[in-house]
Amino acid sequence: MTKSPGHQITRSLNLQMWSVWVLPAVAVFFLCMMVASEVKGVGFYWPAENVRQFRVDRVLGAAVVGFALAAAGVTLQALLRNPLADPYILGISSGSSVGVMAWLLLSVTWKGDGWIRWLLKQGQIGPAVAGAVITCLLVFALARPRKGSGGMDRLTLLLVGVVVSAINGAVLMVLNWLAPAGVKADLISYMMGSIEKNVTPLTFWLAVTVIVLGYLPILLSGRALNIGSLSDVEATSMGVNVAKLRTLCFISASVMTGAAIILSGPIGFVGLICPHITRGLVGADHRKLTVAAPFCGAIFLMLADTLVRGTSGCFSLGELPVGVVTALCGGPFFLILLHNRRGGGL
Repeated sequence: MTKSPGHQITRSLNLQMWSVWVLPAVAVFFLCMMVASEVKGVGFYWPAENVRQFRVDRVLGAAVVGFALAAAGVTLQALLRNPLADPYILGISSGSSVGVMAWLLLSVTWKGDGWIRWLLKQGQIGPAVAGAVITCLLVFALARPRKGSGGMDRLTLLLVGVVVSAINGAVLMVLNWLAPAGVKADLISYMMGSIEKNVTPLTFWLAVTVIVLGYLPILLSGRALNIGSLSDVEATSMGVNVAKLRTLCFISASVMTGAAIILSGPIGFVGLICPHITRGLVGADHRKLTVAAPFCGAIFLMLADTLVRGTSGCFSLGELPVGVVTALCGGPFFLILLHNRRGGGL
């Protein structure tokens, strides 16, 4: 069976982007491996054997989380035709966090046996992914227009996502209030967004597997995402099943976000910032963006996490959560984008 020219072009562009972005990501990985925290400043040397595995886990975890969040962000922005879309803003991250925190709380407090105990022993990846997917479906159900009122309004969808995210935040505060005293500190630290230091190898590689499975449909849908960025009528006339594309890619984005949350807690704005950076570098073609944006996310979060790790020795208060750094970058970035979309008026 002969492959179509469009398929061959997509494959060529994907290979080109992989060859361009893998090398910088690997270079940043080794650079971050060499950064160490010292009392008088930041050290720069290859880690000794006794700390090398810890450093690998930390830097690799940041790369995987950044990759997943940026891939989810570029997908949501394409399908919603809204540059402000992001898993954090739409409430998907907070929904996943609700699933993880509920699992953590039940794991500590549940004293019974039976199927609930069996489910709790399976780990947090199920609750994390379920929380993300359920939140995504809830946002779309609430934002769906009435019959005959036209297509889904993108601003309405964004506002619904913000409201659902706020509700999830309230649920998270209730769960933290219900937690025993010995667990509260861990939950608060998790909610601030930090690359987890105590993730088991099984959990890590299971999360990576879920992220890869969620990413593959997005990678293969670059051309369809280009067409889906047009109006629904135009996309349908060009042979793209918009409903099927949205369902597939939104579930993929939710699954990747849920798996990333396991490794880091809720880290915001990576999925907002990195697609815009890469869009300025490689253009608006999603056959390029679906490769470039995830690697940009990996590089961005590796550098951000290394910044907080490398400077932690300079402060007596300990290490700043990386989620605070991404929020400090992403908040102003979001406001600038919103200001520009309103034609310069606030």
